[in-house]
Amino acid sequence: MSELEEAVQHELERLEENAEDIEKSYTEFFTKIGTSTVEGVIGSGYFWDTPSDELEGIRRKVLREYELWYNTARPLISDYMPDRLEGFDKRYEDFVERLRLEKDARKDTRKVLNNHNSDFDAQRGILESIPSKVQVEELRVRRQISEEVSQTELDRARRLYDDGEIRASGVVAGVALERYLLMKCENAASEITYSYSDGISTLAQKLYESDEIDSTAEKQLQHLADIRADCAHANEKDPDNEDVRRLLEDVEDYVRGRKI
Repeated sequence: MSELEEAVQHELERLEENAEDIEKSYTEFFTKIGTSTVEGVIGSGYFWDTPSDELEGIRRKVLREYELWYNTARPLISDYMPDRLEGFDKRYEDFVERLRLEKDARKDTRKVLNNHNSDFDAQRGILESIPSKVQVEELRVRRQISEEVSQTELDRARRLYDDGEIRASGVVAGVALERYLLMKCENAASEITYSYSDGISTLAQKLYESDEIDSTAEKQLQHLADIRADCAHANEKDPDNEDVRRLLEDVEDYVRGRKI
């Protein structure tokens, strides 16, 4: 878990603790508050009784705590779930109006409490979705950065190849491929234990064992690893130009998402 994810998670846990206290207080309020109707008037409906001093104290406390909770939670919604902000605000308005007894009373106040719970649960549910959104967004950003770095390395490898630096070109192309495979490991559906010192061959094997790539891709990556190794080692014979050209082309396909 990244520092950002930990910070967001800590804030959400604190908000949920506060929400539990708020729920207990307003439940007590709506359980104890009474309603009445005008005797002898047909269809007059029900009206809220004037809260006792005790209930008025509970109501004021809930309104203060909920206002603080809302103002702390709203920036998180705005930053990470902006498409849900309008609904979050609408629930706030209904919550406050109901607690101020500005909405219609009912004979059975449990129905009013159920509506109150529904609004608050909806807001808390939006907050609970934030950690997943943060994780997805961080992965997206890291993937974009990784792809850009890989493309930069690949462009450099191509320039080296065009300048006749075949061995150096193959080494740099291998670095670009390693960055890409590291990104694949990081974004894998299942957790993959890997190290930034792992080479192409090791990363390919781990991706295959985790069912992230099939055997055909794994074999191709092992072949590319061999070409990269041939370029990296001080062999008496220079690496084959055609092999390095093929390495460049295949790495380009990987980095641009045309393979795997």
